[in-house]
Amino acid sequence: MTKESIKLSSGGHIASSYIEHANRHFLTQDNQQAFIHYCGLPLRKSVRYNRLKIDQPSFLKIAEKYQWQLSPIPWCKEGFWIDLSNANHEQALGNLPEHIQGLFYIQEASSMLPPVALLAGMQFEQPFVADFAAAPGSKTTQLAAMLENRGVVLANELSASRLKGLHANLVRCGIVNTCLSHLDAQKIGDYVPNTFDFVLLDAPCGGEGTVRKDSDALKNWDLNKVKELAQLQKFLILSAFKALKPGGRLVYSTCTLSPEENQQVANFLLEETDAEVNDLGHLFDGAEQCRTSEGYLLVLPQVFDSEGFFISSFTKPKEEVQVSLKPIYSSPFKKLPRKNSEAVLKYFQQRFGIELDLDNFQLLQRDKEVWIFPAQIDYLNAYLKVKRGGMKIANVFPKKIRVTHEFACCFGDSASKQLVQLNSIQASDYYQGKNIEIEETQYESANLSDGEVLLFYQGNVLGLGLNKKGRVKNALPRDLVRDNIQFSSLRSA
Repeated sequence: MTKESIKLSSGGHIASSYIEHANRHFLTQDNQQAFIHYCGLPLRKSVRYNRLKIDQPSFLKIAEKYQWQLSPIPWCKEGFWIDLSNANHEQALGNLPEHIQGLFYIQEASSMLPPVALLAGMQFEQPFVADFAAAPGSKTTQLAAMLENRGVVLANELSASRLKGLHANLVRCGIVNTCLSHLDAQKIGDYVPNTFDFVLLDAPCGGEGTVRKDSDALKNWDLNKVKELAQLQKFLILSAFKALKPGGRLVYSTCTLSPEENQQVANFLLEETDAEVNDLGHLFDGAEQCRTSEGYLLVLPQVFDSEGFFISSFTKPKEEVQVSLKPIYSSPFKKLPRKNSEAVLKYFQQRFGIELDLDNFQLLQRDKEVWIFPAQIDYLNAYLKVKRGGMKIANVFPKKIRVTHEFACCFGDSASKQLVQLNSIQASDYYQGKNIEIEETQYESANLSDGEVLLFYQGNVLGLGLNKKGRVKNALPRDLVRDNIQFSSLRSA
């Protein structure tokens, strides 16, 4: 130890001033050394299987194939810590076919806690949900999967550059109930007060809990910067609470540990509003180990061998006065005429054997584009500038209909016609942007006709192609092409 910092076993450093600060607020003499020790350890890898695409037995078969060692994450039934020490693949998890196909999502275990706290015991059939700081999409995709694509999720992100990646993750995971917005979250409460049944504010923060991922995250820790962030967080939490319906639930979370950004922000909400705390001490088996006196959760790295995290939950009293709003936006999307709608749905059914369930969705049109939206999107479109809502699933031309990559990812797994099972070489070629030559046996078994086809790998949809006599033109969007991808992922014996 030096006067300035403490060296971690990872080679990083923690400012001594931070340890002094932590000792005053959340560390004791008994757990200080354990805290420093775990901050220097590599972060355990963790994943969440996507229940919109596969079930747990199917995921366990994938783990068995790759010889992963799994440990259940106690607060998320879809989540597992994953030990790759005996794995038989050389690729990173993000380059495996199953990840590209959206069957699982790489997500830090602690970050799975806020969505679980938000939707615990959910009683709504078609809820309105808002994720105020959504990119890159870990929690948004988790929320949408927990909702089974029901209701509406507004995924807001202030950084325009991060919206594209957020949308790509939604497509990959087959999510159609989510709309993107690019707004200052401090103002959303004013735009749409008393609107959402559930609001998640995973706030921008100092990131103290990420030290195991970034070994120098605490090297230059500065209390003044912490206090500056806390001021922003207070504006954000008031906006989030204002946007909440009476009787609705707000979860405020961060990946930091200092009380200035955590308990003090949560308590500020209690002082400024009539919010009521939801005690999280029984959220999952073991939650009491990180419960604060207020009923919040402060997850220190050594408790569950994870990142550090803070989670708090609140309810807005039901007697809150409702506010009447006047629509201020006119959406560029119009209702798809019945004749066109019938033609599109008929094409999906006759071409691919896909029947779209529109009980909770609607088809809208913008120029030649056909989009699928949650049924309740009209409300948001009237009061918020939605950047991108739902999914574009087709383009309609005078004499033909063409589906999109988004359609393939979101609905392709339910297809029964015009599908081709690719081998590993063909799948690799497809993701490298190359055209595919279908082997005669594949062509005959698939009973293909010329035109659009859905391409599968190991039983799950991969993307879209255009067949002409066994030669499939690649329809993968250019920004998804990976020049070095290899789908033959198992090591040779």
